[in-house]
Amino acid sequence: MANIEKPRAVSHAAPSVAGNENLLRPLKNLLQARFPTVRSSHLTEAIAAGLGHKSHAAFLADPPFAGPWRALLIHKSFEPEPFRQRLAGFGYPIQADFRFDRPAPTPMPPKQYLDWLSELRELNRYPGGAGSRISALHKNCAEMFAGTFELGRLEDRDDKAVKVRWKAGIDHGACLPNWGAVVNATSRSWIEFPGTDHERRFYQNLPLTSGKIAQYQSGAISMPYKDASIKMDEIAVMVGRIGWTCSHHPEWSWHAPGETTLLLFKRSTPHTLTLHAWQRSFKRWIVESRAKLLKRAGVTRRKVIEDIAACQHLPLDLVDFEDCHERYIKEFVSDLYDEERPGMALIFRRLMEQWAQELGQLSRGV
Repeated sequence: MANIEKPRAVSHAAPSVAGNENLLRPLKNLLQARFPTVRSSHLTEAIAAGLGHKSHAAFLADPPFAGPWRALLIHKSFEPEPFRQRLAGFGYPIQADFRFDRPAPTPMPPKQYLDWLSELRELNRYPGGAGSRISALHKNCAEMFAGTFELGRLEDRDDKAVKVRWKAGIDHGACLPNWGAVVNATSRSWIEFPGTDHERRFYQNLPLTSGKIAQYQSGAISMPYKDASIKMDEIAVMVGRIGWTCSHHPEWSWHAPGETTLLLFKRSTPHTLTLHAWQRSFKRWIVESRAKLLKRAGVTRRKVIEDIAACQHLPLDLVDFEDCHERYIKEFVSDLYDEERPGMALIFRRLMEQWAQELGQLSRGV
């Protein structure tokens, strides 16, 4: 009888479970800092959901492909809503904007504020010749609302003390991974809150050694008409993704009182913490050293300096260039500061090294 050769077993490379687990670690580190009360196993399962997998085991079984960009692609595939839904399924009291627990009771307008709204209703019925009074009442309402909800100052574009002003930016104390997908989807990378109508912006001050101030946007309100289509959950997910909060306060709306509602968009991090981070921040150093740094600067160096000074999304609490690369560059400007354009990344790194050196000299009293 002829010898019959047994078929050879086909060898398939097993997926690198350890490799996939390592790729997940940066995401988990970021989210553990954001959600410290969530159990590690629950967080891992929720992250897998955010990456489009039914379970953590399914993610680990996904065969990795070669290439240095895999970790970045995993980061940029993270979607917050499936992540939130999985945490809610585990019983965590997570809101649509990713806050935990129930929101605090909304402060009710005081009598003076209600009197202003009543006057506005009457003036809106017969507005002829009442424009200046309506404007004054709007300002009164905006300032009292800002004080009640700790929003800072109403935007004043004519304030000569302001050297630089940044519009709504990422709140790095509460944002979620892949926040760059939100800001890079809009023109000029500005944050645009959905459905905004009759908007008012609020700013907080940051001191400069010159006596001038820098301002960052700390809040915004929108007062759309009540018959407008408002999808609060969708709005809240977008807002929570960038580290802000979203709340609904119809009783405070002063634009056409009774006919409009009011949405409040507010940064999560208190101003006191932002102010503390600002004191020795790289961003403050760039703003205050800008004129000196631009002297005899080449085109690329000038571009990097101007980008840093103007960008509203740069974290204030950066430690070094590696920290900056992980939390800012790979999220927001990876196409400008990647390995294909080492000039810009190198300039950025050297600027941060110069900042650290000067900061060290100040600390030592040199």
